[in-house]
Amino acid sequence: MDEPMDEVLLSSVVEACVRVGKPNLLVQKLEQLQKKDSIVVTGAHTFGSLIKAYGYVKDISGAWRCWKQMRSRHVKPTSITIGCMVEAVVTNGDVDGGYELITSLLDDPQCRDQVNAVIFGSVLKGYGRAHCMERAWSVFQEMLSRGIEPSVVTYNAMVDACARNGQTEKVPLLLAGMKERKLAPNLITFSTMIKGFCQRGDMPAAFNVLEDLKKDPSISKPDEVVFNTLLDGCAQTGLAAEGEWLLREMQAQGIQPSNYTLTVMVKLMGQSRRVDRAFELVDTITHKYRFRMNSHVCGALIQACLSARDPLRAATVCERSIRERLQLEPRTCQHLIRCLLNAAHTVRAVSLLRAMTGIHGGDARSNPGLGAFDEGFLADVIATLAASNDCALAPALFGDLRVVKPKLRLDGVTARKLMGWGDTRKNM
Repeated sequence: MDEPMDEVLLSSVVEACVRVGKPNLLVQKLEQLQKKDSIVVTGAHTFGSLIKAYGYVKDISGAWRCWKQMRSRHVKPTSITIGCMVEAVVTNGDVDGGYELITSLLDDPQCRDQVNAVIFGSVLKGYGRAHCMERAWSVFQEMLSRGIEPSVVTYNAMVDACARNGQTEKVPLLLAGMKERKLAPNLITFSTMIKGFCQRGDMPAAFNVLEDLKKDPSISKPDEVVFNTLLDGCAQTGLAAEGEWLLREMQAQGIQPSNYTLTVMVKLMGQSRRVDRAFELVDTITHKYRFRMNSHVCGALIQACLSARDPLRAATVCERSIRERLQLEPRTCQHLIRCLLNAAHTVRAVSLLRAMTGIHGGDARSNPGLGAFDEGFLADVIATLAASNDCALAPALFGDLRVVKPKLRLDGVTARKLMGWGDTRKNM
């Protein structure tokens, strides 16, 4: 945009850059403000937009510069401007700085009336995420003592802080405070409580909260996040039957399971050595709701097969992931190859390794598994093959791997074994 901008247009441009996630363009526009012929900002709303923008691009000095310019020009900050500044300070790692700014404004007669519970909420969330619960409770109590009325969002921030820091036993105090102020818990309140109980491993309490949520007609039904959180909790505590019940209940509520849901269910079935049921669930759900399993589901199926000591079935899943160009975790790929070799399935291991590295009927650059294997791992594979009954596979594989992994080197013993075959001497 070459045309000159006024203050309103500047505010709109930086807000748009933040919303659509264009940090580079945003930095460029903010740098233009530092020029001598830049726009003179006089409105609190525009200052708020700029402060938010500086916070978004992690330029906290720029945010403070805007704040000081606003104060020096005697522009009274609104609650939105103050909220933008506190949020920028807190999200850039200075929670204490955000709190100190609030207290200074509360001591300023001109700004005191603009400080509200939303602004305090940024600091409460910051202390919760920083695991500073004493500070979080202290700030919460100070807010109440100053007569600033909390909202449901404020209480949700405190419930979340308790969940993150293993203090779910204090949640009833917060719920009592909400009831005293005639504030009704919402879906976020309940889902955050469930998250806290699941992280603590207290699944009976988590299921009790789910039942309370289902009984309350004033609150939206449990969503996918709630059910997936509970499924995660079941996976952590090995509750396979409860996990299957949740999956049925989820579908009965009209909520479509996602790949995330399937990944957790496969892990849960794998823990209970019910690999067939894991495959059955994946086939049933993906066909019913018409979506393809992703790499996370494939990885979970492979791990479930390996836990059940069935590396050949795991290899079949891996081969499917290669055909569908799904990017598996490097550790999963390496673990599978090692298990195949340890079970003496050397031919299958070599075939799979060739497919993963692109030296078996494909372009190595476009194959999803090339980056999964470093030179050290590949050297170990060659050494294992050279010492096996299928040692004849080692020289050809080594020669082909050197094409895509030119830095691949072998230890002395393995190199001498391969040199004995003659046709790989030139690669030593």
